[in-house]
Amino acid sequence: MLAGLEPPYLVIKPGVREEEFYALAGEDSEWEYLDGKLVMSPASNRHEDLFSFLLTLLRAFVDGRGDAIVRGSRYPMRLDERWSPEPDLLVVRKERRHLVGPQRLEGPADWVIEIASEGDPGFDAREKLPRYREAGIPEIWLIDPFERKVLVERKSESGYTRAEQATGRLESTVVPGFWIDVSWLWQGELPSTLSCLRQLLGDL
Repeated sequence: MLAGLEPPYLVIKPGVREEEFYALAGEDSEWEYLDGKLVMSPASNRHEDLFSFLLTLLRAFVDGRGDAIVRGSRYPMRLDERWSPEPDLLVVRKERRHLVGPQRLEGPADWVIEIASEGDPGFDAREKLPRYREAGIPEIWLIDPFERKVLVERKSESGYTRAEQATGRLESTVVPGFWIDVSWLWQGELPSTLSCLRQLLGDL
């Protein structure tokens, strides 16, 4: 299917039914289901480093607190019969943990984090962000390691607020007490998650 294509590339297969997607879905599947299409984005070494760093940091922070559930990519978030995106990271507050099923999250998360892929760095902002807003997700982070900035959108009574941040402290509103220094994300070698976690816990 991919013969002759040179990575990085974004692969889209249109005209797919939801039941077909879930028949394919699993830990080994690289597809996500967006607007009735199967979409596969290439993963780069940098993307995987950032994903692992943030997943480890978030899970370690909420461990023992019991105030949220963290899931990594390859876990669908079913919004409707045409949309089951798989954010790089998603967070669900404890009062909504009943929506976390064995195969998928039944409804929107409270916080999603997307990391731009090399094949199409603008894909998440262009294709997924509008649907995340429509679903009313309270907090959305789009991390762009190529432009070295994080786009943050948060839901308010009047709509979404939008801000971009390239450096400095960035705090979550969904997981109180959790923050990152955005400059951590741009380092050639990412900092130790243990040392970063100690900084976070030192603030509590």
